Amino acid sequence: MTENRTVAQRKADVLAVLGQHGNAWLATASPTGEPRLIVIAAIWHDGRIVMATKGASPTARNLADHGRARLALGSPDDVVMIDALADGPLPAAGAGAIGSAFQAAAGWDPAEEGPEWVYFVLMPTRIEAYRGYGELEGRLVMRDGRW
Repeated sequence: MTENRTVAQRKADVLAVLGQHGNAWLATASPTGEPRLIVIAAIWHDGRIVMATKGASPTARNLADHGRARLALGSPDDVVMIDALADGPLPAAGAGAIGSAFQAAAGWDPAEEGPEWVYFVLMPTRIEAYRGYGELEGRLVMRDGRW
């Protein structure tokens, strides 16, 4: 068994994972509480997570209606859980700096997929990071949007 990481090390590890601009699981809920879980391309831009989806999708409706999401990154052995508030939708066509950053980091342009694509910008409010049960204690690295 390895020694548990400090909160500072966990924060650094979370920032490194976010900086890789990879995929994440995104969970939302409908107004009636019906869960929705999808995989998204997630990029870290100016302290926020940017993701794209079709504007008419259940996920887009859930984000627009409630503005709340939960993301999961990593593996069961190295978990990052993020609760976030969503801004959007922002049409992918003409999204300016957000669109440019997403295209550069994710390697594709949602605006080229069609006019129905939109961005959501997710502001982390709570982040947990842990490597297995041994690190459950001290897993909270962000609370109320503050590291």
